[in-house]
Order: sequence, then structure tokens, then C-alpha cells
Amino acid sequence: MALRRSAHIIFNPMAGARKRDLLERVIKRLNQAGVEITLDETKGPGHATELAAAASRHGIADVIVAAGGDGTINEVARGLLGQSTPLGIIPLGTANVLAIELGLRMREGDIADMLLSGPAQLIGTGLVDDRIFLLMVGIGFDGEVVHDIDARMKRVFGKAAFVWSGLKLWFAGPGREIVLRVDGQEKRCAWAVVSNARHFAGPFVLAPDAHIEDPGLTLTLFKSGSRMAFARYFAALGLGRVHRLKDVEIMHPRRIEALSPEGLAVEVDGDARGALPQTISMGVHFLRMVVPSR
Repeated sequence: MALRRSAHIIFNPMAGARKRDLLERVIKRLNQAGVEITLDETKGPGHATELAAAASRHGIADVIVAAGGDGTINEVARGLLGQSTPLGIIPLGTANVLAIELGLRMREGDIADMLLSGPAQLIGTGLVDDRIFLLMVGIGFDGEVVHDIDARMKRVFGKAAFVWSGLKLWFAGPGREIVLRVDGQEKRCAWAVVSNARHFAGPFVLAPDAHIEDPGLTLTLFKSGSRMAFARYFAALGLGRVHRLKDVEIMHPRRIEALSPEGLAVEVDGDARGALPQTISMGVHFLRMVVPSR
């Protein structure tokens, strides 16, 4: 394909100084290739969506780039639904699940090459209360972990902040009975994750049959709520063997109504997103995304 000549970058400054250095190195590579760069910084939650929608409407760039974590990428993607300008990413977050899913290495040369000449492919999306997600929705354990972490801890300690929050929750007793209606059928579990991609929480494979470029959701139901059961779940996640556990049920639903307990925390693409009840379903829109050349 022809090389892109312009890029509009939407940058989340909360990503931190160390990650900003990667952004600057990518911009330098793009400038050296003759790409015209414009840059916007987000001011708070939801601002990236507004910036992306405005940039696409005005046709100011060949690609609109989300520079931040998976949550920032989610916000920019929401602003590009129904628009012709593709989404690009500069992964600056803690877990960078989407970059791992795409096979993008965290090096400025690889990122710049992708933005410059990578193909724009259609990827599937999901909906949670009518707002899109790209990667996952976590109900229960990971939702509570994400809600427990403040932005400063996340910036300073990175992944260690998630580990510490997870350990606190595990010691307190991780599982609560969750009631869902899955395509009209009642299901109960201690933790539920809805996936639109293979990976979860970084490099860990939770849904081995899923692929972000294909439409469809994978629901993983963790049935047992004890500390020992959750220790098994984490070990199996590290080995990519969750789908082999007897007290785990995997489904491929179209619609999930997460009903109770009311107030239980939910995370979407790595960011806190309210509490139950919420409804999750297959997305009705595809999104154009720039991916690494294969």
C-alpha cells in the first residue's frame, strides 16, 4: 500500500514520563519518513473520544493514533466508529493487551513502520451497555482489582499495583456469586470474563479460539469462589490452560445480562467501567485498525 503522509496522535499524558520517551522516538521516526504529525493531549475521561471524532470529521490525517493504554485506545476507537479514517496505536499502557494481540513489538521502529505502511483491517467489537469494547469485560475479581487502583499508583508502580491489589482481594476472599442471563439461560459463577480477543491481562491466553479480527464473543465462567480455586485459575491462566479446568465453563454467546450482585465492579479494556447490572453483546460495528504487516 502507499505510505501514509499524515498522522494525528491523541496522547494520554497520564501514561507517564518513561512511556512518553517511546512516543517521542516514534514521532521522530515518522518525521524522518516525511509524515506530517499533529498532536492532541487528553484532559480527562472521555476526551479522547471527542478528539478522535472531531479529527476524523475534519479529515486532517491519514491515520488517527491512540497513544496510551488499552483504555485510551478504547476511547479513541469509540470516536472512530462509522468513520473512514483508520485507528493506529502507540501502546504506552501497563498491560498493552491490544499490542500483544496484534503481535506488535514494543519498539519504535516496529510501531512507526506499522503506522506508516501497515494494512488497515476490519476488527470485531463488543458492546457493554451500548458502548464498544475491543478486548474484554471483566465482572467480579478483575473489575474489583481495577477499581481499587488509583491513577497515581498505576503510574508509579505499573503492573505491581495490579499484583498488590489482586493479592489483597485474594486474601479477603476473591469470589462472589454472580448471576447472569446468557442468551436467555441463567448462569451462576464466581468470576466472569467476556473476551473479544485471545489475550487477557497482558501476554496470558484466556480464549485460545478467539481472534480480534473475527466477530464473536467468548464468555469464561469461573465457577468456584474459594481462594484455592482462584489460585488454580491464576496458575492455569499463566500456562494458557484455563479452558481445560473442570470448574470453568466456556460459551460463545450473543447477549449476556449480568444481573447481580448489584454494585459489583466491572472493568472494560483495563479501565473501571461502573458496576452491575450491565448488558454485554456482540458489536454491530466493525472498526478499521492499522495492524502490523505480516
